[in-house]
Amino acid sequence: MDVLSDILRTMHLRGSIYFGSCFCAPWGLDIEQGEKASFHIIERGQCWLRMDHLDEPVPLVGGDILILPHGSRHQISDQPDRPCQPGTPIVERIIANENPFEGQHENFKIICGYFKFKQDAQQPFFNALPDIIHLNQNDRQQFSWLDTALKLVVAEATSNKPGKSILMDRVTEVLFIQVIRAYIQLHHDDENFLAALNDKHISKALAVMHNQPDQPWTIETLANESGMSRSMFANRFHHLVGTTPMKYLLSCRMQLAKSQIEHGQASLYEIAEQVGYSSDSSFKKAFKRFFDRTPASYRKK
Repeated sequence: MDVLSDILRTMHLRGSIYFGSCFCAPWGLDIEQGEKASFHIIERGQCWLRMDHLDEPVPLVGGDILILPHGSRHQISDQPDRPCQPGTPIVERIIANENPFEGQHENFKIICGYFKFKQDAQQPFFNALPDIIHLNQNDRQQFSWLDTALKLVVAEATSNKPGKSILMDRVTEVLFIQVIRAYIQLHHDDENFLAALNDKHISKALAVMHNQPDQPWTIETLANESGMSRSMFANRFHHLVGTTPMKYLLSCRMQLAKSQIEHGQASLYEIAEQVGYSSDSSFKKAFKRFFDRTPASYRKK
């Protein structure tokens, strides 16, 4: 199991498409801050992206993929200064086949959807994601697998074949993973958790913590796994991941334990052993400190 796969599995990634529609100018959507990450695929034409922290509107053209991992408020429109209508009621109308931007000259087509995940599950990963991930046609050409995922999303968004709904969910989840993979490779020099996944030393320590959380890891043994001295490893890990190795290990163990409680049938004693605790009492105390709830109460819930 690689680290990114384990993180995304823990986050319970889900995704789907709201709509794939053609618009006729003038049009503009003001999409408010939300709990879900939103995405837009520009299939044809051009539009403009505006956000409060952007100095200038950003042009988006056919073939572009835009993901807002933190669900940030933004505006997309046919012109950079176009007044925008509230997004939620417009999206509801489009889903109900009442597209208010229909017209005779629909030279713009867009696919809009969302990604949903438990943001509290992997804070270092989630915090490292930027407000905007914007990949263009040139970026897609570097990663053939990303282009394949995008084509699948576009095909299913315009399909009426049986199984469309469930398949749209799955291909959008694949798209998110592919975009994250591409982003990590394009920004391998960044100094954050995403860079840690590619770092030849720190990635080794992350891998053993995710793959073998039951082992009695220490700073020394993790440093040995990474091929670094104790002090260099601790400093480098904290710099990239944003927390200490032992706190990160605790998070891995607790997230695994929570998942086992939610979806498994193992006893609390068995779960304690799986996540590296020699007694269920010490496990219960650690779980209570981490989640502010006992394992038993969490299982009952």
